[in-house]
Parts: sequence; structure tokens; C-alpha cells
Amino acid sequence: MVQNPTYEELKLKVKTLEKEFLKAKETLKVTTEASKNYKRFLKFLPYPVIVRDAKKLITYLNPAFTKTFGWSLKELKGKKGKQYVPDSLKYELTNKIKALPAHTNVLELSTERLTKDGKLLDVMIRVGVDKDQNNNPEGMVIVLRDVTMENRIQRNRDTMTRISQVLPQYPDLKKLLFYVNTEIKELLETESANTILLDETHKEFYFLSATHDDPNTRERIEKARFPVDELLSGQVVKTGNPIMINNFTDGQNQYKSRDQKIGYKVKNVILVPLRNKDRIIGILAADNKKTGNFDDTDIETLNNIAATVALSIENARVSRELRKAYEELKSQSSAKDKMINHLSHELKTPVAILLSSFKILSKKLVDLPEETWRPTIERISRNLNRIIGIESEVYDIVEKKEVFHIKIFSLILEQCQDEFEALIAEEIGERGILKKVRQRIEDIFSPRDLAVNDIFLDQFVEKRIKALQPDMAHRDIALITRLESSPSIQMPFEPLKKTVDGLIRNAIENTPDGGKIEIIVHQKNNGIEFIVKDHGIGLTLEAQKRIFEGFFSTQETMNYSSKKPFDFNAGGKGADLLRMKIFSERFNFKISMTSNRCRHIPENMDTCPGSIQECKKIPGPECDGYTSVTCFFPLDGL
Repeated sequence: MVQNPTYEELKLKVKTLEKEFLKAKETLKVTTEASKNYKRFLKFLPYPVIVRDAKKLITYLNPAFTKTFGWSLKELKGKKGKQYVPDSLKYELTNKIKALPAHTNVLELSTERLTKDGKLLDVMIRVGVDKDQNNNPEGMVIVLRDVTMENRIQRNRDTMTRISQVLPQYPDLKKLLFYVNTEIKELLETESANTILLDETHKEFYFLSATHDDPNTRERIEKARFPVDELLSGQVVKTGNPIMINNFTDGQNQYKSRDQKIGYKVKNVILVPLRNKDRIIGILAADNKKTGNFDDTDIETLNNIAATVALSIENARVSRELRKAYEELKSQSSAKDKMINHLSHELKTPVAILLSSFKILSKKLVDLPEETWRPTIERISRNLNRIIGIESEVYDIVEKKEVFHIKIFSLILEQCQDEFEALIAEEIGERGILKKVRQRIEDIFSPRDLAVNDIFLDQFVEKRIKALQPDMAHRDIALITRLESSPSIQMPFEPLKKTVDGLIRNAIENTPDGGKIEIIVHQKNNGIEFIVKDHGIGLTLEAQKRIFEGFFSTQETMNYSSKKPFDFNAGGKGADLLRMKIFSERFNFKISMTSNRCRHIPENMDTCPGSIQECKKIPGPECDGYTSVTCFFPLDGL
């Protein structure tokens, strides 16, 4: 039988309950305060926050969510909130939460979400998941961060960097602009992007390059031309300010002709000027944005691209004009070379005939006193040989090896050999003359043999000095040679002979009697050097700048005289050093010159006495003039 509790027992029980109640009340107070603080924290958090329960229903969202996405707590509370999730991403978050490892409660991902007005945002999501003992979600807190603008700015930077890096690869203006328009179209997500250039002469706009979703429409755009006042772009040119229109009103129907001509309706558009210094050369345009409207960021982006593109357009224009000028110059140069080559070969025949005729004349004059005709014949022969020398230099400079004379003359000889032999035998009684004739034709008209040979430069120079000594015997010049043994170089014989002979002859002709010339061959670094240094009159600074130009005389015209080769101040034809320069480029060696003009004759018009003894009579310090020409022949493998 159960006894009723006593009064004391009931009183004690009540006190115990009171204590538990007070404790529970305190706990509830703390919990409520914590809940208030938690909600206060979420309310002022700048990032959108959603709280879901175990059934995935929304129990709370903060004001930042409403501000960013447009929906309020009242609209989404107790709902799953799929309104702000794109259809293609409905199950993305659920699947990723299910895939979380057992002891992982945090998930981060980059995705997209919709605003209430249908705008798509790039977002970073961080999800905190509460799980029960069976690893099932009991609730979650979702924090979102709108990174649309960050991603957009980064895409803009990437595009600008890509355009800047790729621009130099497009020297062709149309291809360059097509690439830029494609980048703009993808970046701004538009139906079309165009570069509209201004034809200032005809006051028209034309589309040098366009991009459009429809290739046929793009072709129509590129063929179109518009008067300046017929396009909205005309206002950009007049004001210099960009234009952005997101909805064309009925008041802007004056642009219907534009839509008809290009074959599609422009619904929204952004136009920025292409500036070149102080003038506008065209417009950068993008129209029919596929997602939302154009905004100030789009204008800023297009302005940045326009600044880069305008410079490239001008560079491409200049490059095009330079190419055009180059082609014209190249054509003129080719015509000039053909003319010089033709004249050069046309000169050979009459000169050769004159030389032969004077040889015949010399034989017929042997019965007369030699002093009455020999000087005249020698003078004529010397100057005819100078003409042949000029022709030889021009040939080496122009280097046109298609020579038809030898083919024609050889053909004539082959076809008429018997008739010629009979005629010659009848007239002069000499047989076998055709062999001499054929050899003479070969000597005059056949192309030079430029076969590459292994040449020891020290031995070669020594032989050339000996070969030239009879021609310089009348000059009082001391030749100081230092020809060191060295490895062979690879060169054709004839160009090397002309280079060596020409440098030695030039040195002698520029050195007064009693002077000296140093001729050196030695190995240096990875090649062989050939140096000819005369201690003569030297060159003025102006002459040093132009000495390799060709047909340039270091003497004033009034002082120029055509003397015998190797005479002092003989007066060259001016092409020797140009020919050597061309040889150096053609046969892979380097030629350089250093010089110092004699202090007694500082100007080109000044003349040297022509003798060191005479020079010493001039008051003041001795002559310090010199010219040193160096040819460097690189050696392979060293």
C-alpha cells in the first residue's frame, strides 16, 4: 500500500522543481540570447546566407541574400528555394553533399545562381553541413559570395593581355580586326562585333572586318557602306563620346535602313571611338547582347580594347604603305638592274671591237715612227680598259648571269663554221682561226666561274703582291708585309683576287711617294684577318661615312683626274669598295675601315704634294694620315 507523501516531502519536491525550473529558464534565456546574437550576426554579414533544416527547407536567409538575389525570407521560408538555382544545376549541390567523406562537414564550390529578375551570377558557395550519427544531413548553413564582377574583370584582363600579345602576329589589317572582333564578341556575349572605319574622303563608314553568329550576315555587313549621318556611329565621330543604347525606341527608326542593308535588327548596341592622336579613325561596335543589358563596365572594356586596336590599325596602315612603297622600289630597282645589266653587256661588244681594231691599227702603223702614234694608241687602250673595268665592277655588283650574247654568237659559229673558215682562209690565209674566235667570245661574254676553293690566304696574298709589282714599279712605296701561315679559307678565286688587288691598288694610289704600306695576314680569334694599311692622306669623316656606297669619289670633282692605275691620286671609278662590300655579303666575310685624314689637308678640296719629302717642307708636325681596311674571314669549326 502506497503511503501519501508528507508535507515536508512535498515541500522538498516543490523546491527541487523550482530549482530545475530556474535552471531551465536560465538555460532558455542563454539560448535565446545566443539565437538573437546569431541572427544579428547573420543579418549584418555582407555575404548572402541561407539556413536549411533537415528537410532542406529554408528557415532563414539574411538581408544580404535579399539584396543580391531579390527574394525575401517571407517568399522563401519553408520552401526548398529552387527558384534561384539554374535548371542545369538543380542537383549539383545535393550530389556534392552526398559525395562528402563521412567526417567532412564543409563543402566549397564555384557555380552559378539566378537573381529574381533572371540575371545569372557567378558565385562561390561555402556549405556547413550538420550530420547525425548515421551521417545524414540534419541541416546546413550556406554562405554565397557574388564573384560575377571579379570574374568579369579577370576575363577582361585576360582578353586584353591576349590581344596585346597576339596583335604583332597579324600584319594584315583585316585579319587583325577579325581576331579582335571575335574576342569582343565572346567577351561581351553579343550576336555581332564590328570594326567600322571612317572614309574621310567620301564621308562614309565601311566595315573592314565584322563577326556575326550567321556567316552570311557577316558577309553582308562587310560589303556595306553607309553615309556618316546614316549610322549612330556618326554621332560618336562628331562628339567623340561613346554611346550605349539598350533599347531602341520608335524615335530611332531612322536607322531602319541600316537594319535592312545589313540583314538583321539591332536591339541594343555599344559604340566607342577609335582614336589616333587628335582624330577619330573609326568605331568599335558590339550589338545584340545575349544576356542582360550593356553597362558601364562594357564601355570601359571596349574603350581599353579600342585604345590598343587604334594604334595597331595605324601601324598596319603604315606597314601597308611601306610594303607598297617597298614593292614599288623593288620594281624600280629590278628595272634599274636590268637596264644596267643590259647596258653593261651592250658595252662589251663595241669596246672589244675597238680594242681589237686598235691592235690591228698598231700593226699597220709599225712602218711609221713609233713616237708619233704609240702614246695615242696607249692612251686609247688604257681608257678602253677603264671602260671594261667599269663594266666588270657593275657586273659584280648587279650579278646578272643570264648572258645571251655567248649563246647567240656560239650558235652562229656552229651553224656557219665551214663558211667562216673558208672566208678567213681566203682573205688572210690562216686556218684554225675559229678556235681563237670562239675563245675570244668565251673571254668576253661567258659568266664568271665562282666555284669555291680552299685558299691559304698568306700564300694567295704573296702571289698577288708579286703579280702587281710590275704595275707599281714606277712608284716609290715601301711595302711592309707580315704574312703568317694560317688555315685555309673557302672562297671563289675571282672575287678574292679582285678584293686583294683592289685594296692594294687603292692603298698605293692614296699614298704619296716615299710613304709605306703594311700588308698583314694573321689568324685572330675564330678567323683569318687580311689588313691593308696605308700611311697616306686618309679620308675625311664625310668620306668615311659614304665610302662603301659605290661610285663615290673621295676627291673633289675639280681635283679629279683619270691617271694610270697605281699613280698617286689616280682617281678611281668609285665602285671598287662597293663591289668588295657586296662580295663580303655574298661570300660571308666582313670588311671594315678606319681612317684618319692628314692634318695638313683636312678637306676633300685640299691636295697633297704627292711626296713625303715635299710634305716635310711644310711647317708643323708630320703627316698623320692613314687608312686601314680589314677583311675578316671566319673559319668554320673554330
